[in-house]
Amino acid sequence: MPAMQIGGLATGLPSDLVDQLMQAQQTRLKSYQNDKLKIADQQSGYTAFQTKLTELSSKAAALQDASAWAPHTVTSSNTDKVTATAIDSATSGTHTVYVAQLATNDTFVLGDATLTAGSGVSSSTDTMVAGSAFSFTYNGTTYGTSAGTTGFTDLSGKSLSDIAGLINGIDYGTSEGVAASVMYDGGAYRLVLTARDSGQNSGAARLAVGADTSMNFATSGLLTGFKNTVPAQNAIFSLDGVNVTSTSNAPSDVLTGVTLLLKTTTTGATAQDTNADGINDAMLSTGTEPVVITVANDTATVKTNLNSFVDAYNAVVDFVTKYSSDGPLSGSSLLRSVLGQLRNTLNGRTHKVGATSDTDFLSRSTLAEFGMRTDSKTGKISFNGASLDDALKNDYSGLAALFTNTQSKVGTGKNAGLAYRFDALIKGVTNSVTGSLTAQTSGLRSRTARLDKDIDRENNRLDKVRQQLTLKYSNLEQMVSKMNSAGSAMSSALSKL
Repeated sequence: MPAMQIGGLATGLPSDLVDQLMQAQQTRLKSYQNDKLKIADQQSGYTAFQTKLTELSSKAAALQDASAWAPHTVTSSNTDKVTATAIDSATSGTHTVYVAQLATNDTFVLGDATLTAGSGVSSSTDTMVAGSAFSFTYNGTTYGTSAGTTGFTDLSGKSLSDIAGLINGIDYGTSEGVAASVMYDGGAYRLVLTARDSGQNSGAARLAVGADTSMNFATSGLLTGFKNTVPAQNAIFSLDGVNVTSTSNAPSDVLTGVTLLLKTTTTGATAQDTNADGINDAMLSTGTEPVVITVANDTATVKTNLNSFVDAYNAVVDFVTKYSSDGPLSGSSLLRSVLGQLRNTLNGRTHKVGATSDTDFLSRSTLAEFGMRTDSKTGKISFNGASLDDALKNDYSGLAALFTNTQSKVGTGKNAGLAYRFDALIKGVTNSVTGSLTAQTSGLRSRTARLDKDIDRENNRLDKVRQQLTLKYSNLEQMVSKMNSAGSAMSSALSKL
């Protein structure tokens, strides 16, 4: 009688039967996993969207400052005589300069009128004896050994270098102070005092050596004289037909936003002493060598800044157009809501500085009025090159104001410049606590966390099911195996009868 056998294993069942049965148990787990993948794709999509918004915010922020709207190029018809630099507050224009006199730094040198060797110190190591005195007045304040002054007292044992160190170490407060050094002219060592600030002090010299000065050196003897080798004088020049005096050769307060650099006098320009005090204080003749300084708006840089802003805005539009109807973010109301807010901001009108009413807008208060319109089909900004060039040429400040007017300038409740409105809107949307984009991504993170728990719970259930199935079919295998063995034994016994 043939043995009782079930093909394959003892039971004849497939070896991967448990795996096959477990496949039918995977439906819920796969659903959780697929949901988690979809959420991950959505999170990646919102991260990409935030990147686009952040880029737009940075381009808008770059246009807030007036410096982004008033870069200037400055040229000079004679750079050896006069040059200039310009900052954001400057305005374009052409200026004519004649220079009659440069400002000088008041300078005193130890010595007599002809600076003879005997009027200086013979050795750099020569020191003063007790009772020596030295003081000087700088911008009306006296320093040195005089009673009630600031600086130093006992000079005994001090060399010229020591005195220079004491003078350089004085706290001159808000003033620039005095620079002291030691000069060797080949025959003698001399103390040199130079006012760090050029020009005069309210029409007077900046420096004066005290009459009580009595520098008694151990070897060189008593020295009391100082020579004013460079008297203080102001720069005197003509700017656009107006005579100007300045304590500096780099005056920055004459033309708004422009710093002139006077290098040397121009041919034929002369100054005069109107006070008969030996110091020139006014222009006498402009001469024959005008230097023309031209300040021009750097429209190329402004166009680059504007293009960067427009490109960033259009990138947001492209993103929303593409992903709000297709992909993981399709059906998201957030994307279109944010884009709607951006469009409203873009098309909103900007108020004047110090607006007196809700309708007190700039004369051209929207981008469209400057040739940057939104396409009715795509929603993207496009340039009208001719209109923009015209604006940059004829209404440069108006275009700048459209972006740079701050909230404080226009007033509470009024519309600040575009750059500020865009920056504020985007920062509100992306705020790490209260932003609508943050709320959306936080919701996704919460859903992911719940799914992770569901997946863990389902994996635990499936582990238990696998264990149960494995035990069940293992027991079945053992039982069938025993039955097969018993059947074989019975067949063997019967065959012997």
